[in-house]
Amino acid sequence: MKDQPARDQSEGPAPPPGSRRRRAETLSAVFDLTEWFAGTRDLQEILNDTAERIARVMNVKASGIRLLDEDTGEMVVSAVYNLSDDYLNKGPVVLGQNPIDAAAMRGENVHIANASTDSRVRYRTQAKQEGLVSGLCVPMTYRGRTVGVIRVYSGRRRKFTPEEENLLRSAGSQAAAGIIEARLVEEQREAEHHARQVRYAAEIQRRMIPARAPDHPFIDFGCVYDPSLELGGDFYDFVELPDGRLGFTIADVVGKGLPAALMMASARSALRANAASHAGIPRIVSRVNAHMCRDTLVGEFVTVFYGIFSTNAPRLTYVNAGHDPPLLLRDGEFRQLNAGGLVIGVLPDVEFDEESVDLRSGDTIVFYTDGVIDALNFEGESFSRPRLRESILRYADRPATEIAEQIKWDTRRFAGLAEQNDDITIVVAKVR
Repeated sequence: MKDQPARDQSEGPAPPPGSRRRRAETLSAVFDLTEWFAGTRDLQEILNDTAERIARVMNVKASGIRLLDEDTGEMVVSAVYNLSDDYLNKGPVVLGQNPIDAAAMRGENVHIANASTDSRVRYRTQAKQEGLVSGLCVPMTYRGRTVGVIRVYSGRRRKFTPEEENLLRSAGSQAAAGIIEARLVEEQREAEHHARQVRYAAEIQRRMIPARAPDHPFIDFGCVYDPSLELGGDFYDFVELPDGRLGFTIADVVGKGLPAALMMASARSALRANAASHAGIPRIVSRVNAHMCRDTLVGEFVTVFYGIFSTNAPRLTYVNAGHDPPLLLRDGEFRQLNAGGLVIGVLPDVEFDEESVDLRSGDTIVFYTDGVIDALNFEGESFSRPRLRESILRYADRPATEIAEQIKWDTRRFAGLAEQNDDITIVVAKVR
């Protein structure tokens, strides 16, 4: 903000209202302002130079620009010319308590005959001490949007003419256009910066998802990860344990975007940190739950399926913490893997149950997140578990990778052009 100490400033006689010279000066001033506004984009530069240029053009003692803070309702001093710090620090100006600015924000031109006696002026004593007498306050409006007001003050009694009103309104309108454009440019820069950061975060998150499934002596894996946004709340992971067994998890964080992605990273890190311990699976999941309870707020949670595939026999031991039950297909019949307990991140002292399943050659297990069964078409119908089962049966004789991909495309074909509203993650384990 450009502020200068108050000083006596000569306000020489202006040409008579309506004179050719006056009209020529007004037109010249408007042209100069228009040309200048077209060439600058810095917001504070626009405000500072507007205050000074309009004061010089109108031959007044001082000028000031206040912009509306839409969150607080305060008219914030944003630029001044020839007003002292003492005057500027006189106190806040709230729109609802200031009839002059309120009238200007409604589109009116407001004349002040004497600032030290006008009852609408809240800080009359300070105005007198500053040497401010007559004033004119007009809106700063562009294309129906009023962003603030611009005021000019004379050091003597003065009646501002219609030409001066038009000049000040024109300056206010052009300044408003510059302000709005500068804000849009700044918002665009911030949006681009945010988008870059999201892309970087998405790249990091993608690296957390295995590029390919590990080799296993009994199991063939197929995986699909398809987030609805650049950042997702779903994840799956494989952890090769010290004793040769293979840990596997699939999880779904409530919510979307950056908050869900941060929770996803926290849950994944906690699982990996505890997976290598010799504690049983229920104990591992309990530790992850306690960790997440320290980080989550009310309404935040994670559904987790964590299991271990043995390498000396085709066997899966698991805990399901509130996750959509994976489907085990054997001889044309489905079985749900739902032993476990409550979702992760809600109650710190939850106990979990585990189950071991001996697998057979030809068994197919489909792990998935709710983005699959909750996918909606334009009629508002969900893909649903029955359709998922039909899809699994349709491709059951194919390799695990093809099964996962075909389930995804069945989901996509069902939804059609409807927007994907949740992450889709599918992992298929097929016993050789």
